[in-house]
Amino acid sequence: MSRFRKEDWLALGAKLLAGEGSAALTIDRLTAEARRTRGSFYHHFEDRDAFLRALMARWRKEVIDEAGKRYEQAQSANDLRRLMRELPFEVDHRFERALRRLAASEPIVREAVADVDSRRIEGLACVLAHIYPELKDPQSAAYVQYAAVVGLQWLIGDIDDPRAPGIMEAGARIFRLNDEPEP
Repeated sequence: MSRFRKEDWLALGAKLLAGEGSAALTIDRLTAEARRTRGSFYHHFEDRDAFLRALMARWRKEVIDEAGKRYEQAQSANDLRRLMRELPFEVDHRFERALRRLAASEPIVREAVADVDSRRIEGLACVLAHIYPELKDPQSAAYVQYAAVVGLQWLIGDIDDPRAPGIMEAGARIFRLNDEPEP
């Protein structure tokens, strides 16, 4: 049997959280699903809170650092608009919904969700200010746009939802994310 790495535990936790909700994030459930001993779990994590902190750090890296790199690599305003149209549909909506539910009872998760929300809104405001210099209040516009994305996560299951293409197109129109002629 191959060694179960820390990343394997975190990937399993993310999968179980998305699929079964927060009740699946017990050490007993994780070890049963991994077919590993509690000792294997404790080799990587001091306790469940340490596991949650590591899971939140992994999520932050995926949704903030990795997305940030993609925005930094954008060569034009149209590249930025394309990312703004596509990235909200690349996140695992089930995972993010489950995180928000878990945040109601877990301070570690609540703090991480608040941090990610704040950083996403801040980043979005910067992108909006860059694309639309005439925008008087990019921070408020970013809040509205982000609220639409978070609300959408609760209303549709995932990107495979048959309504997703129409929603994407409507969002692109409402938030002026369709490509524009470059000067």
